[in-house]
Parts: sequence; structure tokens; C-alpha cells
Amino acid sequence: MYRTLLYSTALLAFIGCAHAQILVNGQVFTNGLAIVDAPAPESPMHAGSVTQVAIDISGDGKLDQSASIPGSDKPTRFDSLEIYLVSYQTKLNLTVSSGPGLLAQEQGSTVKHLSYNVSTCIPPGSYNLTFYEASHINNQPFFSITPLPVVVMNDHPTATCTNGTNPLQDFPQLSTPPPQSPWLNGSSIATQAFPTATGSTSAATASTAPFALILLTLVSSLFPFV
Repeated sequence: MYRTLLYSTALLAFIGCAHAQILVNGQVFTNGLAIVDAPAPESPMHAGSVTQVAIDISGDGKLDQSASIPGSDKPTRFDSLEIYLVSYQTKLNLTVSSGPGLLAQEQGSTVKHLSYNVSTCIPPGSYNLTFYEASHINNQPFFSITPLPVVVMNDHPTATCTNGTNPLQDFPQLSTPPPQSPWLNGSSIATQAFPTATGSTSAATASTAPFALILLTLVSSLFPFV
């Protein structure tokens, strides 16, 4: 995680905070190149069970598979993709996936799958499944943070979590995302905005706040692809 966070300090194009997610036809378009197929926003994660995570790394078929391989020299490419389970309500930051393994696995597949064992030590509450992405778009570097709200269900939490724990980062964290997902440029689509469990005051209401349906007319592409 520290490697990924340090990467963000070198990206000086502009400084911003974690942006809102965009939900389109059941898919969550992150603030970078990834598209989350599962879990859905506000999904329950039951302690002692497995949560399936599925991530489309092809941009809905617009990105060559070689661009997701760590070390790729494609002008538009993934540099890293890491996932953490974070809650400012329960003061936890747990590693779900770090390092190059997620992008390197399932070679030839446009969707990366991860089975996350939800430990019984995780207290119930509102969490973010947070995606940290370092990427290049037309050779311009970006660092994006996308929080996806989930709810941990645990009637009988066990001892304090000790494995895979990380320091809780200050909120908001600095990021340098593109203006929007390049896969949505030039489209007029209906999207849903949803709450996230970010910040000490909003965490408690993240699981119950209603979805707001908004219509976004997205501008023409800033990042054309050939």
C-alpha cells in the first residue's frame, strides 16, 4: 500500500480527492481504468463467508489485454491495482489485494476474480471496498482512489483483527484521477450516485442513505483511443 501511495506523490498534473463513482447498468466505473462487476454497491459482506470480487480490466473491450500486464509499455495501461477494506466507523484498514498479483493472474481473461474471506474478527458496520489505481492514459500518469460502499454483517465478532491490517489513512486522501473514466467519454447515459463510508461523520449513514438517480451528459472524449 505504501508503494502505491508514494506513487501518487509523483503525479503532479493536478491534485484532487477521491471522486464519486459511476454506476452504469450494474457496473461500477472507477475513477481510473477498472470496471467493477462485483460486488454491487452496498452489498452485505457476511463474516465467516467469502465475497466474490470481479473486475473488468478491458474497458468493456476497448483496452488490449497486454495493457493490464504489470510493466506494459502501452500508452494507456494499468500500472498497479490494489484493494483495501476500509472503515472510518470501525477504524479498520484491511488488505484485500496488494502488489501485482491481481493484474498478473488469469492471463488471457478480461475479468480478474478474487475470493475474499471476510474474517470473523471484522466488526459490523459500513465499509468501503477501496480501489487504488495507478495508470497511464495516453502516456499521462494518473493515481485514482475509488471507494465502493459495502456493509459487513457480523453478529459475533471475535478478537481484534491482526492479519492484513494497515494504518488508517487521513481522509480525504490525495489523488490525481482523470476528469472521468475514459470509457464513458462521449456518451449520454443514466447513472446512479451512491453514498460512501468515507469520513468520520458520513460512515454511519452510508448503508442506509437512498440512491439518487441523476442524468449525466458526458462530454466528448478528452483521451481518444485508436
